[in-house]
Amino acid sequence: MSLICLVYVSLANQSMSDEHLKDMLKKARANNEKHDITGMLLFRDGFFMQALEGEEDLVVALFNKIAQDSRHRDVMLVYKKPIKERSFSQWTMGFNKIDNETLDCMDGFCDFMQKPTPEFFMERASEAEALLNEFKHQIFL
Repeated sequence: MSLICLVYVSLANQSMSDEHLKDMLKKARANNEKHDITGMLLFRDGFFMQALEGEEDLVVALFNKIAQDSRHRDVMLVYKKPIKERSFSQWTMGFNKIDNETLDCMDGFCDFMQKPTPEFFMERASEAEALLNEFKHQIFL
């Protein structure tokens, strides 16, 4: 079996309160644990970026399910690549909610996340990967 990392971006179709995000994470973490999927989810003002890691067939099936979820629109695959080891092995789904205060302390990311769009990240896969890695030691929720 081969491990992959798949990263996608999307926009929320509805307002996402902290309670809604917590409920979504609880369900995602339980589902991911059953399928040995790990990853990271970043959220900012209705914009999602998510990395999923695991066996290719399971990760692709989950991505296809997410792409059909009515809570999202403009779901775009940023990259899918084989990996030798997981970057987010500690979490069934790490999470961080990015705000202006968070960005102020991150050199190089201020402009990058001010007004994110899926198209922006489609053209900058390496920057998307760097952003996910920047937050992997700052998990909350």
